[in-house]
Amino acid sequence: MEYPTFDDLQAHIQALYREGDYAEALELASDQLRNYPEQFALLYYWQICMAARTGQMDLVLNRLDELLARKFWYGETLLRKSPSLLPLQGQSEFELRVKYNRQLQDQEQSGLFPLLTLRSNGRCFQGMEPCPLLIALHSNASTAQASVDFWQSAASVGWLVAIPQSTQAMWKGAYVWDDRSVSEQEILRHYNSLLSKYAIDQTQVIIAGHSMGGETAIWMAIKGIIPVQGFIAIGPGGPLMDDVQNWTAVLSENRNRELRGYIIVGQEDRTIQQENVHILADILTSDGIPTELEEIPDVDHDFSEEYAESLLRGINFITAE
Repeated sequence: MEYPTFDDLQAHIQALYREGDYAEALELASDQLRNYPEQFALLYYWQICMAARTGQMDLVLNRLDELLARKFWYGETLLRKSPSLLPLQGQSEFELRVKYNRQLQDQEQSGLFPLLTLRSNGRCFQGMEPCPLLIALHSNASTAQASVDFWQSAASVGWLVAIPQSTQAMWKGAYVWDDRSVSEQEILRHYNSLLSKYAIDQTQVIIAGHSMGGETAIWMAIKGIIPVQGFIAIGPGGPLMDDVQNWTAVLSENRNRELRGYIIVGQEDRTIQQENVHILADILTSDGIPTELEEIPDVDHDFSEEYAESLLRGINFITAE
């Protein structure tokens, strides 16, 4: 059977999982690997989980070994907390694979910069004229380095751009912001570190993000985790965006009544719920947070040059007197 998109395939696998048809889900994830080789991380994960559900320990170990042979790893948190894998915890052969995954994870994380900074040459250092600060969060299943193109334009007009690297690992090259308390602590720590190393105009600080990074940026701005003028969210997605009414509870804790927001979406972005983005913009504005929504024609979720100009328009909207 062929599927129009990978999202359609994954929805079918998830439906089989909910129905308890683990053997069929396993067969489907295995069979479709040839059609979606670029999605091997998810399809192998589904195979491993469904093999565990059907009691096929040898298959679990075989799939993990195949990935390890390619120097690919899953995050220890994923291997520990996945409900399907809980019965395997403590089993010696599984624990050995967890150990090898952790070793590869540690190797990769040791080579990642915890915080990337972009700035114009000869600017923003201590003793110089203070720079405005943009803190930019990468999307889920990505890295700080991979998101640089989204934020480069701000650095070119004089902003100090700081791109934190999440430490929450799903698998090789895929880091997330799912644990909000961990995200809060990490970003606050980076903010304080930036204040100690650079000359920053603390009256001009914006937090931004792409996808789940965008949802996290909005959440952090509203909660007042760090003092910001506003937020910019590009294609925001995540659990709050999936049920947009959840933002009502977040807004009840709004600590920044001077906040402004700017949301950017590509009209061809099918990875997010576009209707919910419109609803959120209205909710925020009605709650006293002026929020502009910009829609870019012929652009999807991934980086496109149009996003660079939109980011500058967002900065201008937030900083306008």
